Amino acid sequence: MSNKLLAPDGWLVPGLPWPEQTRDGWGECAVAVAPTMIARDLVGKSARIALDLAAGLARDPKDGPGKAVFFSDVTLWLDKQGKDWADFGADYEAVIDELVRAPVP
Repeated sequence: MSNKLLAPDGWLVPGLPWPEQTRDGWGECAVAVAPTMIARDLVGKSARIALDLAAGLARDPKDGPGKAVFFSDVTLWLDKQGKDWADFGADYEAVIDELVRAPVP
């Protein structure tokens, strides 16, 4: 098995809403996807952009491989560039929803 399958360059970690039936104060919920492992033809344009940005941030040489890139990290990076998700015609909640539901590992 490829080392990239066992240890991808990084992860994109979008936060998820805490399930309603367990909402008794606070909680955190997230999912991690390996951007380099997702065939871009399986997701829409906005999700492809998010995956590509996360893969680039995960490969940043000052942080090294294996970095977990939170979706909010991508949003912050975009903000530092003077951009936001709307500049790509994307709604960040729709991107997260698509990535969570995409037919990918």
